[in-house]
Amino acid sequence: MRQKKGLIILVVILLALCGVYFGLKSYNKSQAKKEDQKEKEKTIQVLDIKNPVEITYSADDGSSMSFVKEDGTWYLKNDKETALVQDTIQDIADTVSDVKAEKQIKDPDPLESYGLNEASYTIIVTGENGDTGTLYIGDGADSDYYLTDKEKQNVYLVSSELPNVLDFDKDNLKQTEKEQE
Repeated sequence: MRQKKGLIILVVILLALCGVYFGLKSYNKSQAKKEDQKEKEKTIQVLDIKNPVEITYSADDGSSMSFVKEDGTWYLKNDKETALVQDTIQDIADTVSDVKAEKQIKDPDPLESYGLNEASYTIIVTGENGDTGTLYIGDGADSDYYLTDKEKQNVYLVSSELPNVLDFDKDNLKQTEKEQE
């Protein structure tokens, strides 16, 4: 009789612990979803060009490059004979055509305060449907950079991923003979 009573108590305790375990697991999952949603709400879409087909990039040192996409292949705009590393160009296209800011500067100072009057980088992206977006990247701010768009009304902070993806030269983008095989 005592053993039965003890066994019943252990089973009840085990069931209670299982209930607590699954309850906490569910709670943690819902908290993670809420945090993800808050993070999504914090990001600000600055540019969203679907299916980019042309990218023009210029830097403050006077260098510039233009890429066009024809029949699913990226080329230099003025040199379609040079084979390019397609994955690299597509990564650049994906990054510059879908730009999200981490923060919008409220009541911004004049553009020169952020290095945007003479931007470090100017990027023009054209989508398959003809939509065009222009971005200007200015000075760095810790691990972020200042950015404005064509209208130059708003100033944003964007991740350093955007200017870092633009750190290339033509030779780095050329496909080697080994890669072409």
